[in-house]
Amino acid sequence: MSQDLISVIIPCYNLAGYTRTCIDSILNQTYKNLEIIAIDDGSTDETPWILAEFAKNDPRVVFKQQKNAGAGAASNLGIETAQGDFIAFVDNDDWIQPDMYEKLHTALISNHADMSVCNFNLVYENNTDYCYSAMRNETVDIRDDVYGYFCRFCACPKPNNYIWTRLYKADTIKKSGIRYEGFQLGADTLFNFKLLPHMNRVAFIKDGLYNYVQRENSSVYTMAKKKNIAKVYADGFDALADYYTSNGLADFCRVLQIHAYTRLRSIFFYSRLAGLKDAEIEANLKEAFRGRRIYDYLTGAVQ
Repeated sequence: MSQDLISVIIPCYNLAGYTRTCIDSILNQTYKNLEIIAIDDGSTDETPWILAEFAKNDPRVVFKQQKNAGAGAASNLGIETAQGDFIAFVDNDDWIQPDMYEKLHTALISNHADMSVCNFNLVYENNTDYCYSAMRNETVDIRDDVYGYFCRFCACPKPNNYIWTRLYKADTIKKSGIRYEGFQLGADTLFNFKLLPHMNRVAFIKDGLYNYVQRENSSVYTMAKKKNIAKVYADGFDALADYYTSNGLADFCRVLQIHAYTRLRSIFFYSRLAGLKDAEIEANLKEAFRGRRIYDYLTGAVQ
């Protein structure tokens, strides 16, 4: 067995009915050298007791608690706690295939990559959409063609920008200073896109190794019904644009037009999923994008 330690961070909040399946799927990995950091984010159900039980029965489970501050704050606590050579994330209502971390670790090490990425399955109540993203086994050198990377992997019909499909070198995250920010939508994408300039190579795996459970009452669906999500996405876009610009990352600034398009696409997707009519979506966009950088990139005011 490899001596490399993988730290798996699980932010947990009020999903006790899913949590056991989630953690069991990690404990039963073929890759055994794991540190499982389960962080309760102020749950009001049985989640804390379930996590405490796992920590009592398996020394690989580290149980942390915090006052409710969101998944981003819980993820950041996990990063600071992690002792592993590599870091991964799992949502506590999802579950993973038994060989996920063995395959991700092998791909990362054998290809001398900074990060490895697997495909994922969308799990509905009555069916599963396997290998949702169009991926193949390959290695991509990001700095050779940043623009091409974004066109191919981010502006594609079914992108894969989630943190939970990835295995990261711990040093890459910790030395970069990049942390999960408090945006309620698109925080995964923002984290990954801010981290990309600190990487050279990414290894991809075509296999669907992560099972993304679709719930009607999930936070993203609920939020799209209650809030103007266009504003949330505009906030995240501005944060990324500010980061690339302030750090002089000219090659990455060039892809912001592509990213603005993907944000617009996400707004329409989740708004329609929440039952909003096109007229309502248009009104939300006008309100959210007025005077914002995302509007400038979409209209070509910024090249």
